[in-house]
Order: sequence, then C-alpha cells, then structure tokens
Amino acid sequence: MPGQLRAFWVVMVIGVLAASSHARAGDLGKFLEQATGDRLRQAVAPKNLQRALTPPSASASPTATASGTAQAGEPFVVKTADGWSLVAHRYKPTGPARTGALPVILCHGLTYNAQFWDLDPSCSFAQYLSQLGFDVWAVNLRGSGLSHKWVWNLDNAPATLINSAMRRLNPGSLGATGFATLEPKYANWTMDHHIAYDVPALVKMVRRHTGAAEVAWVGHSMGGIVALGCLARYQNPGIGRLVTVGSQVTMPEGQVAIQFLTEMLTKRQLQLAGQWNSKEVMTQTRTSVNNLFFNARNVDPKIYEALTGWATDVPAIGLMQQYMLLANKGELLDSKGQFNYARAVGNVKVPIFISCGEQDSFAPPIVQRYLYDHVGSTDKTLFIFGKSQGLPINAGHDDSLVGLNSREQTYPVIARWLAGQQPPTR
Repeated sequence: MPGQLRAFWVVMVIGVLAASSHARAGDLGKFLEQATGDRLRQAVAPKNLQRALTPPSASASPTATASGTAQAGEPFVVKTADGWSLVAHRYKPTGPARTGALPVILCHGLTYNAQFWDLDPSCSFAQYLSQLGFDVWAVNLRGSGLSHKWVWNLDNAPATLINSAMRRLNPGSLGATGFATLEPKYANWTMDHHIAYDVPALVKMVRRHTGAAEVAWVGHSMGGIVALGCLARYQNPGIGRLVTVGSQVTMPEGQVAIQFLTEMLTKRQLQLAGQWNSKEVMTQTRTSVNNLFFNARNVDPKIYEALTGWATDVPAIGLMQQYMLLANKGELLDSKGQFNYARAVGNVKVPIFISCGEQDSFAPPIVQRYLYDHVGSTDKTLFIFGKSQGLPINAGHDDSLVGLNSREQTYPVIARWLAGQQPPTR
C-alpha cells in the first residue's frame, strides 16, 4: 500500500475514534465508505481479487494449524434481516440420535469464532455432543469466522478455516474467504446487532433445517449474553433451553474489562489502519491482560496458542464501546444507553443453566449469582466449575470449556442438563 494512502487512513481512523465515542454501529462504516471511496478500493482490489480466485494451499488448511484438527462441521449460510451473511457449522450426530433432544447452537464469545468449539479433539465440545447424539450447530456471529466481516485486504480473510467440506460447496455459495469483504460498511457493529438480528436469524435457520420447534442455545461469555439480551428485549425466536458459561449482564468490578477492551480497541485501530501484523499481535496478546482469561495451569499450550492467534477475530469498535459502557456503569445497556438489559432479565422465562469457572476473572461467580437471582425462569440452575463443586481444578473464563479437564469436568455436566437431567450436586 502506498505510504501516503496509509498515512491518510491512519489519520482518518484516529479522527473517527476521537469523534465517535458513542457512535451508532453504521456510522463508522458509512464514514469509511465516504472518506475512501474508489481511491481505497482501487488501491487494494486487484491484489485481493487475485487472492480470492486462488484456492487455499495445503499449508493453509486447518490441519496445518496449531490445533491439528479441521473445522469438521458442514457449513450453512443464513442472511440476517439487516443484510449480513452468517455461517454456521453443523455436526450431525455421529452416535445414535438422541430422541427428543433439541438441536444445540454453540455460540462463541468476544474475540472468538465458531472454531472455539472444535479446537482439538481433546477439547471439542461440538464433537463431544455430536457423539452423544445431539445435532450441533457451531455458529459465527457477524464479524467472526466465515461470516460477513470487513478486512483491510483478503490476505486477512480466514483461509485457515477452509477445508474440503467448504470447497465442495456449489460455486458462488461460499467463497474461499467466506464472507470477508472490502466493503467498509461491514467494519462496525454493536452487541445490539447480535441481539436483534444475529440470534433470531441463527435460531430460525437451525429450526428450518432440523424441523425442530425449539433449539437449545449454549453461549460462552458474549455468546450467552446475546441470547439473554434477545430474550430480555424481544419475542423469543425459538430458544427452548439456555446455557450460559461465563456470561454476565452486570460487572461490579470493571477494571479487568477496561484494560482488555482498551487493548482490543488499539488492535482494531491497527487493523483499520492496515497495520495488522499477526505475529506481533499474538506476541502482545500472550503477555497482556488477555492472560487473565485463563487458568494457565489448565490449558494445553496449543489451545492457548490458537486462542491468542488463528482462532480469534478482532471485534468492532461499537461492540467494544458497549462493553466499556458495561464496565463503567456496572450494568449492560444498549449502545444508546437507553435500554437496560440487566434490569430486563426478568423477561427471560426459558429453562436456564447459569455457570462459570470458579477462577473466572471476567464474569466471576458474583455476577452469575445476580443473573440467577434476577432471571424470570422458574427452572434455573447455578453451577460453578471448580473445587467448591468437588471438581479437581478451579476453571477460568475460557478454560472452563477448552481446558485440560473440560472433557471430564465441564462437558458431562452441561450435556446432562441439555438432556433434561439435573447436574450432580455435592
């Protein structure tokens, strides 16, 4: 990229950030589109068009990554009411189908994508549930994985997520870079967009393909928050059971989140400025506040590497601003500060399993207790993954699901509840 254009872009982004601390999600995209226009697209398009037409090499396949595994799920695409294409990966039952079980949606949290659920056979909740007879759908919210997201150039598109199942799709249905796009209108969004558009679209898609009247939604961190927000604010799109792991609508001690979000904002600025260097970002992340999301003794190094590198996506500025509002106010509000999700969780009536790791620093047990006490569900369970429940280790925010002991410590408890059985109590 010409240095003059890069400098222009950096100045432009810094100006946007300074002027739009509470901007709506569409504002940034519109500004970028107007400010750069044909000049930006002409500067990057020729190279990227060639990149898009080049099949991914064997070295770029998931089997060559640190995880040693591929995204095995069959891909499905759905379009939201506001025009974003979302990709879900379906894991059909590999064992006898579980009679009467709801299809299960697995939704990732902030900075991650659907790969979170299938990083390695040793900690793949998607494969674990499919082996038990569940019909499993690992989904990508907007801006993540193969779903619609803005990239500076298609060299940053998720080629490492493509496997033979992707390439077998009909031409034009899903390209080698998923729905990565150069169009800057896809550069920004808020959590409200996940709540109002992504959740209903994904639930509708799974119901349509399975014929089920309802689905079970399992969300890690923000993946649980968006389901809670949808049920709290809008009509239930068809969620019959809800599992949250490390999700919260309150944050009485927000300093950890503020440090983390500040770091994420810096990374997003670098990405918007075309200064993305994946190796540098990974190195910074490994020594940053992101380490507070793990109990380091409970994570395999290859899993830690994946979750600080190839299995991550940098979230939008609007989304991080909404998280910053949560950290500062202590309660989850919409991006305009007008609707209080935390005070509306009484509208959540579905059976719910609320949980976190006992060593979770981002969504600790105290905020899980608030959620348990305030949801409107009469069928509700609170479970803390740690020694207080007789388990061998106190899990952290992420390693509750992708830790060394998750397959033995976490997965059976959640699977039992999804099957309509109560988890063990000690």
